[in-house]
Amino acid sequence: MFKNRGFHAVISMKKLFFIFIFLTCVKTFALLPPLYQSIKEIDQIITDEGVQNELTSAEPILEIKRVESGYIIITNRYSLFVEVNYTPQDLIGPAKFEIDVHEKEIKNFCDTQD
Repeated sequence: MFKNRGFHAVISMKKLFFIFIFLTCVKTFALLPPLYQSIKEIDQIITDEGVQNELTSAEPILEIKRVESGYIIITNRYSLFVEVNYTPQDLIGPAKFEIDVHEKEIKNFCDTQD
C-alpha cells in the first residue's frame, strides 16, 4: 500500500514538472478572449497618431462600430474607417495586427439617424 502511494506521488511530480515546463515555455498572457482582443484593437486605434490627425480635438467620438475588416469611428461631422490587418503568427496567442487609417469622410446630414 505504501509503494502504491509513492507511485502516485511520482506521477503527480511528473505532471507538475510537465506543467511547469509548459508554462515557462508559453507566455501565460498569450491567450486573449475576443473581448480583450477588441479592447486591444480599439485602444491602439484611438491612440494612433494617424487617427488623431484625421479627427480634430473638437470632435467627440459618438460611436465605434466593428465592421468586417476593421472599425468605423463616427463623430459629429465625420466618419473614419480604420482597417485592421492581422499578421500571420506561428504560436497561439493574441492576434497581431496593424492598422491602416483611411481618409475621413464628411457625414451627410441629410441622412436620417437610426
